[in-house]
Amino acid sequence: MDHIRVNRIRIALEAAHLDALVVRLPENVLLLSGFWPMIGAATLVFPQEGKSVCITPECFLNEAMAGLWEAEIRPYPFGVLNSPDSTKIVGDIVSEIARDKGWKRVGYEGSFSMIAPSWHSGEARVLNEQTRNFYEAIFPGCLLIDATSLLQTERRRKTEYETEKLRIASEISCFGLRTFELAVEPGISGVELAALVEREVMVRGSGYKGASRVRGYAQVATGAEESAIGYRMNEISTRRTLKSGDIALLELGVVADGYWADRTRARVAGQPSDEQARVFDTVCRAQAAAIAAIKPRATCGEVDGAARAVIEEAGYGKEFLHITGHGLGFAYHEPSPILAPGSSESLEEGNLISVEPGVYFVPVGGIRLEEDVIVTASSSEVLGPFPQKLA
Repeated sequence: MDHIRVNRIRIALEAAHLDALVVRLPENVLLLSGFWPMIGAATLVFPQEGKSVCITPECFLNEAMAGLWEAEIRPYPFGVLNSPDSTKIVGDIVSEIARDKGWKRVGYEGSFSMIAPSWHSGEARVLNEQTRNFYEAIFPGCLLIDATSLLQTERRRKTEYETEKLRIASEISCFGLRTFELAVEPGISGVELAALVEREVMVRGSGYKGASRVRGYAQVATGAEESAIGYRMNEISTRRTLKSGDIALLELGVVADGYWADRTRARVAGQPSDEQARVFDTVCRAQAAAIAAIKPRATCGEVDGAARAVIEEAGYGKEFLHITGHGLGFAYHEPSPILAPGSSESLEEGNLISVEPGVYFVPVGGIRLEEDVIVTASSSEVLGPFPQKLA
């Protein structure tokens, strides 16, 4: 059990004058309970005092029991013949939990605009206006408080328990990075590379240091034209095959039991040109400068500036088209911290941030390197370190 996390949430509830939190998004159920829901159909009631209650489909009872720390489990029939309406039965259970508690203020996830998937990422269950109506019906007489800011603030600073889970996810991502490194050669396509990387992440990652549910999300751009627009958050892997001297740019997200890693590598098929080598060296040095600047109380703008200064000095400033990094951990991308020019936001111990400077232009292509970096008590640590090689 992550006692530090539970205690932090209780302190945050007290400070916000909330009697309880009720959450349904898988990433927040994980944050508060240690259980990453299978399909996003679980609801967690986290009171300021007493045990949490996890309401989960009966068919996923084993997974809930294996993941939950200290919580009462209330299973309900779901997805089988004669199952009752799930909204009604969950509402009845929550009403029963809240009965006679005297709760006056209950927090819920009112403003999440981006959500992380459950294990079954093919379908996402989103929150909407009906969610608030649902809570109003089951918490009569309570004031509903949007607790999005509270949850995001708590997610920003990881505990030791969470850092270890994130370290495992980053180490698993190295299986994909290694596969990419070995497979880049003339004749292979972006689609083939992405498939090979995802396969290796799932096959070798499942069971690694106890990880149970592992998945990779790989995107590979091939050639100068595709990779030169690699500054976008997402790439499209195509059937375009690599020619000698082409860049392959891998963007890789990995989730292991709900904890995320975000890695990027660039590699040349065959022999790199002199300018490709210069750009790669520049990006390596920019990333190293940014990581060296990461420590408690450093501002996000200072870290971004450290990377940007190296790239500008090398003459590629106009080709560094995005921020230096973003928060992550309970999702692929989290809204804070953001390593951006001029940001006065300060880093603190437990922040997890990507560091991903890049340079993009034709005919070189796009070259980006990305590591996940945790802020420690005095400096920082790269999670799951893996060599950086252009060829």
